Amino acid sequence: MALPRSPGRLAIAALVLVAACLAAPAPTLAKPAPSHCDATVGSLDAAQARVRSAGPGKVICLKSGSYGRLSLGGGGKGAPVTLRAADAGKATIDGATLTGSNITLEGFNITDEVTLRPGDNHIRIQFNYITGGYMGVNMWTDDVPISDLAIVGNRFVGPFGEDGIRANRYHDGDGDGVGLLVEGNEFTNIRENGNHSDCLQSVWVGDHLIFRRNYLHDNRCQGFFIKDQASTVNNVVAEDNLFLRNDAACAQAGCGQPSIFQLFGPMSGLIVRRNTIWTPGGESPTTLRDPGWGSVTIDSNVIYRPWSDTSAPFGSGYSATNNIAGKTPEGTWPSTGFSVVASPAFADPAHDDRPAVETEAQADLDAALPLELVVLGGIPRNAFPARARLLGAPGCLCAVLRHPRAPLSPACCPSRTPAAAQRCWSGRR
Repeated sequence: MALPRSPGRLAIAALVLVAACLAAPAPTLAKPAPSHCDATVGSLDAAQARVRSAGPGKVICLKSGSYGRLSLGGGGKGAPVTLRAADAGKATIDGATLTGSNITLEGFNITDEVTLRPGDNHIRIQFNYITGGYMGVNMWTDDVPISDLAIVGNRFVGPFGEDGIRANRYHDGDGDGVGLLVEGNEFTNIRENGNHSDCLQSVWVGDHLIFRRNYLHDNRCQGFFIKDQASTVNNVVAEDNLFLRNDAACAQAGCGQPSIFQLFGPMSGLIVRRNTIWTPGGESPTTLRDPGWGSVTIDSNVIYRPWSDTSAPFGSGYSATNNIAGKTPEGTWPSTGFSVVASPAFADPAHDDRPAVETEAQADLDAALPLELVVLGGIPRNAFPARARLLGAPGCLCAVLRHPRAPLSPACCPSRTPAAAQRCWSGRR
């Protein structure tokens, strides 16, 4: 199965909020698979042996074909050794078990669980198509942390037996502020089947979890779920994510409606910013629950239904600014810091779909054509480093994403109106 391809007009979640300068989704990461291989092999045994013997930064490629389950170990220092599909998406593996450190798994069609083991560190799982298995990625540990893990730019397509990602005991072991990075992934068709099917579930405990620029749509899952920690989870950041349509059909009758975004204490150092969590179908809420909360920052989000059943998260360490809610915050969630807009003026809600990964050929095609995305809102300044120019206005940014050679009229964006924004676009297809 080929990896997801970019549509010609780069239909990237153009949920442009013109009601206020607030959250807007950043595009899922799209990276062309580099073409170089230091060695190319045609069997899993050969791939495993080459990875074990390779020096830092080497790339081992696996030829196109269908293979069994991969067991891959690493232990070197320095730049990671990468095992990559020679042709992105054309090498299929029946799951993988990754052990050790400093290895990257890239560009595969993966039809069963990717399992990590206690003590693993500095492992990267990126730009894969992951479907099938009990979990998509399973951090299989309940006592020894898995440290400095990155899950980036993958497409998770359910149903799974349980979760898209099960994140047990993540830890920032190298002090760079990231214990587990989940960035630029797409999650879809993950539907409750009676096993507590979540897009990302974190239990036990961890520190420095970064959940950023992910796209969750057409699921029936708890999209971002943290619970059952024995001690405080420190430093959780959820930013620039897009959560849509969490009311897909149950995979098992009578499954109920899960909360799309649900975090339980004890937790401290929580930052939730620039997310669009718009889930009117099923009334799927965003919620903070249980006691034991430290600092909580809720900033520049568009949230359909904020709700809580405890006052603990909203004490002296809580701040909320510049948010829009589809409904007045419910239960114990304070209304301070929220403006209620029942029907925000999203620009193009019919075209939120976007790719998690591009093939190299498709990336070349996109580079040759004008790209277009207008965002009025609090888009992060580093969201589109290659192809965006950001124009500041007081309390607001306007981003125009297009081909680098396309002309840009700086006068139109600060007016923040749909008609003016349209004049920024060129080369519509």
